Amino acid sequence: MPPPLPDNVPPEVLVVDDEEGVRRLLQDTLPMHGFAVRLAADGREAVQVFSRHRGRIAVVLLDVRMPGLDGPQTLALLRQLDPDVPCCFVTGHAGAYEGEDLQALGGCCVIHKPFRLAEVVSALRRAVGRKPPG
Repeated sequence: MPPPLPDNVPPEVLVVDDEEGVRRLLQDTLPMHGFAVRLAADGREAVQVFSRHRGRIAVVLLDVRMPGLDGPQTLALLRQLDPDVPCCFVTGHAGAYEGEDLQALGGCCVIHKPFRLAEVVSALRRAVGRKPPG
């Protein structure tokens, strides 16, 4: 596990969601709340991005239902690269997965769509152990 980042370095969030609007919203707003953002449109891209930047990615915000690899399958692959990477699941409808199932698979929390940005920011801060800037 990499050492904690200094307080003046924004933690990086890997946002993985097949909905472009969700990715764009989070890319535009999370930096205003002290996060750097990397994006992936599906599970395979998430694994590629994570493998290139795993020393810098502090937390993964991961959609549960996506074409190809779903969120839990993606997390399993990410955990092969870094067993300790924190993950917050996001879902509009978790399908076969219940909230308890997702947490048992290693999710710190489950955020339901439509979400409030404050809820996402709070969950990400808890996951990386950061206080609000200022």
